[in-house]
Amino acid sequence: MKTIKLLFFLLAFSAVLFYSCSDEHPIKNNEVATQKSIALRTSLNEIKKANSISGRASKTMDATTNPFCFNFVYPISLSFNNGTVITVSSFEGLIDVLSNEAPNFYLEGIFFPFQVTHTGSVHTISSESDFVALLEMCGFDTINDDLYNTFCFDFVFPMSITQGDNTILVFGNADELTSYLNNPNNGSESNIIFPISVLYQGEVVIIHSLYEFYEITNNCDDCICTQEYAPVCVHTPNGIVEYGNFCHAQCAGYTQNDLVSCNPQTVCSISNVVASPGACVGIGINQYSLTINFSYTSPVGDTFTVRNNNNDLIGTYSLSALPVTIPNYPTNNTSSDSLHIQIGANCSALAQWAPPMCGCVCPTDFDPVCVQGPSGIVQYSNSCVALCHGYTANDYITCGVAPHNFSTQLGSCFQMSYPVNVQFQGALVQVNSDSELLQYYFPATGSIPSLRYPITVTFANTIHTFANQAAFNAAIAASCP
Repeated sequence: MKTIKLLFFLLAFSAVLFYSCSDEHPIKNNEVATQKSIALRTSLNEIKKANSISGRASKTMDATTNPFCFNFVYPISLSFNNGTVITVSSFEGLIDVLSNEAPNFYLEGIFFPFQVTHTGSVHTISSESDFVALLEMCGFDTINDDLYNTFCFDFVFPMSITQGDNTILVFGNADELTSYLNNPNNGSESNIIFPISVLYQGEVVIIHSLYEFYEITNNCDDCICTQEYAPVCVHTPNGIVEYGNFCHAQCAGYTQNDLVSCNPQTVCSISNVVASPGACVGIGINQYSLTINFSYTSPVGDTFTVRNNNNDLIGTYSLSALPVTIPNYPTNNTSSDSLHIQIGANCSALAQWAPPMCGCVCPTDFDPVCVQGPSGIVQYSNSCVALCHGYTANDYITCGVAPHNFSTQLGSCFQMSYPVNVQFQGALVQVNSDSELLQYYFPATGSIPSLRYPITVTFANTIHTFANQAAFNAAIAASCP
């Protein structure tokens, strides 16, 4: 990185200080309490541009042109960045001072109140806000306008500003800065925290002050770009350089033929998608519970959306909540259902499975079958009704005889240490007892509830901690009849 090289250097520190109060040199030293002023630096920059001072090509105009719709009422007291205070008694004296500014010696303060003439009347400017209002009334850009139109360079983020209440705001990208500048409630004057860095003509340049900020904008000639972020890249001897938009690349001397692909971003991917259908919501209701899980890399954001095979939005869920159970997934009553998972704009995957027959119409004959439900044995009037609730022939048990499963083993073969968390419908639910836990046991979708690990369990007076479901299942199989 390099420090910005500006066109004007300090001829001698005393260039401003040796002036007397004579007509030839209408400047003198003074000792008054001046105030640092962003509006002053903005207005002085307009005067410098109008008088071909600092980086602007010569213009056909009077050597001492005042571009404003107002005039200072002289004398005025001004201060340099090193604290030196001078009194300027004429516009010609002000031009002399501005002609001898340099990066380490420049005006930054003014004594309030001061007076100006405007439309034949004298007006008193008592504060910085009055000064800003004066510039706006004359149609001149404020510092916020100059930040929004970044001329021939890009800001290197993050960058920070200080608000009037001394709150520091940090902007991570151009969109955040633009949004702030476009909000009229934030005022017209942003106090930049220097130093800042910009990308200028293919190099990173450090700007140490508002004076240097205006010097580099003045050297941009007429190449002015907005803060719109539509990045393009060019290949330079120092590697690939990104510009905020094509206008900035053009200002640096590049054309459409010079553009190359920007460094590729890490690609998001989705894999290992598993969709496990559960029980139907009810007889004749074309909905059932569906648990989905998948693996992903480099996600853009922390959520994903699910759409059905008709492209209807089912919901938006947190990636951290996987696996997610959708309690009322709609079925088409065909041999297969499907869904579409989306992360960000360009990361997606599909899943397909055989759904339960939720919309089926069953006969009324009584030929009972039983299954083990989360709260005990459930009897259905016939196998068709059981099938409609998401069970298959493999789930049937002898009515009145409970098999050995999680609901019978909990509290007898092993004891849980509460509280524990259960993943249910995309959220973590804390449970504190066996009866609460069994409410989240769905044998049609899994052998044990969807617990959040690690958990602590006691088998035969021995305490075990399990880090995952596989380890817990193995312990149940080894210890429980």
